[in-house]
Amino acid sequence: MDLLFGNPVCLLKGDEFLPKEGFTFAQQVLEYFMAQGGLARSPFGIVILDKKGIQNSKQHGNSRIKSASFAAIKDVLENGSIIMPLDYYGTNGKKEKTGMIAAPIQIENERYVCVVEVIANLELQRLYLHESFLIKNLQEVAASNSVRRSTTSSPQPNGEIANILLKYILDKQQEEKNLPNDIDCNSP
Repeated sequence: MDLLFGNPVCLLKGDEFLPKEGFTFAQQVLEYFMAQGGLARSPFGIVILDKKGIQNSKQHGNSRIKSASFAAIKDVLENGSIIMPLDYYGTNGKKEKTGMIAAPIQIENERYVCVVEVIANLELQRLYLHESFLIKNLQEVAASNSVRRSTTSSPQPNGEIANILLKYILDKQQEEKNLPNDIDCNSP
């Protein structure tokens, strides 16, 4: 899946999960997840979409875009690309089995790449964290870094998830550049 130019896996209006009298944000999202079955079938296996995952993700900030993109999580998990394989990484000071899946989404008229981190504990996997990044910003960074690729540069947008996403995008661009050309222009 082409994260920068591929079709969005989910189209959102941007008004998903606005404040609603008598309901907390987490209650609204949980109700939405339960209406979708409360599970996603990801390349990592079944991921539980529950209140704990909502709280974990919300603890890391909650903009209007991030709030709306909660509605895309199941689609991202089920239709996205693995940008970080499920393995043991040092997360939050402990070694936990985590992985990341990303997919393009659209909110209003803007396109984003939504990244969902999955954490595997014991026998279950659950949503841990998600972020959404504006595609035009990622394209600018990818274009400037493809000219002068450096592992020491700090790409914008900032953050660990952004760095993993940008590394994946730049690696894919490099793979495409290094593909052998099977077309022989001199053939009759």
